[in-house]
Amino acid sequence: MASGGRPVYCARCGNIVAGGDNFCGVCGARVPPSAQEGAPNRQMPAPSYAPPRASGGNSRALPLILGLAAVLLVLVGIGAIVGFTLVSGSGTNAPRSSANEPAPAEDPEPARQEENKGAEASQPPTEQELGVGDSIEVEGVEATLNEVRVLPTTDLDRPIQNPDNRFLAADLTFENVSEGAVSVSSLLEFVLKNEEGYSASQTVHTQQREVAEGEIAPGEKASGEIVYEVPPESRGLQLDYKPFARGGTYTWAIGDLQDVAVAPRPREPRPPTPEVTSPTPEATSPAPEPTSSAPPASEAEVAEAAEAYYQAVDREDWAYTYANLDASTRALYAEDEWYLKNQFFADTEGLELATMDVVVEGSSDPEVGVTVYRTFEDGSSIERYTLFVQESGTWKHRFTAEENAIFQPGVPYKDFVASQ
Repeated sequence: MASGGRPVYCARCGNIVAGGDNFCGVCGARVPPSAQEGAPNRQMPAPSYAPPRASGGNSRALPLILGLAAVLLVLVGIGAIVGFTLVSGSGTNAPRSSANEPAPAEDPEPARQEENKGAEASQPPTEQELGVGDSIEVEGVEATLNEVRVLPTTDLDRPIQNPDNRFLAADLTFENVSEGAVSVSSLLEFVLKNEEGYSASQTVHTQQREVAEGEIAPGEKASGEIVYEVPPESRGLQLDYKPFARGGTYTWAIGDLQDVAVAPRPREPRPPTPEVTSPTPEATSPAPEPTSSAPPASEAEVAEAAEAYYQAVDREDWAYTYANLDASTRALYAEDEWYLKNQFFADTEGLELATMDVVVEGSSDPEVGVTVYRTFEDGSSIERYTLFVQESGTWKHRFTAEENAIFQPGVPYKDFVASQ
């Protein structure tokens, strides 16, 4: 204590210094003699010392507060993520749940199935396989595949896509069994396919019975043939009928081409034989009835004459063929014209005979019909129906109207070539 009863404080630490002491008992600082005068002014060090203590306490609390705040933010973030996931999951499951609800989605289906069954009961199946001779009725049109046949390759009828191809003709009948007019189209509604699914091309043939296209009146029928060009090895042939105005596909199974019958060449109308009047008694006797077939002895002779003639054609012996024409045919052609036109066909076709078969069809006095089947080394074939007549004990070749149309009698050679 200082003199006069007033305490003396250490200027460094602020503690009271005992009277008479020159050093602070706490911090060891020297206490100057003049400190006794300034002691009253040194009473506030304690308050000034207290704030640092308080400040030290706040510094330790601040990190704790910040740490708690950070933890709280992390928890809030995790809660937000979990909450968003839950909400998103419930939103995703909602449509799935509604899509799987059986009652509203499936209830109409049985009704629709019943309606479809009722509609199908009133119509034939859209895919139906038939056979040759079968009929199918679709929306008032009854279609029937009557028969199929292979038409011959001739000088006028030759395949376009491949010389070895064959002509397949499908004979069809359409009957309108409705009360209104209907239309049919052989080009648009029919497709011929093989077992591999390839479609054949439609074509035409001189022996084809053409289909009447267009409208068919109620109760009326339309018949005819559709001709297709097909390879000779075709298998599993089928004719698909797809009526574009009525829908559906209906199939006639035909089978392999080799099992289809080859149609004989139809005989052409014979020109009437002029009657020869004579004063002899024979002229008053009835004319003999035309025979349906040649006598057995003559049939062999006709077949032999036809084979000899076409063997001469193969070796290009035009002198023999010209000499063995009947008088009426030979009168149509000059000898040089005959040579030139026959040689033109031989050079153009370039065919070498492999086999020949001659069938005597029958006779209508004085003509005998003959069908000659020829196959060639390249695999092609020609079927020719022609005529033979007897002159002076020898069977001679008489041209049919079709053969004369091919050779064009009287037409100059230059014009003949230009027309081919």
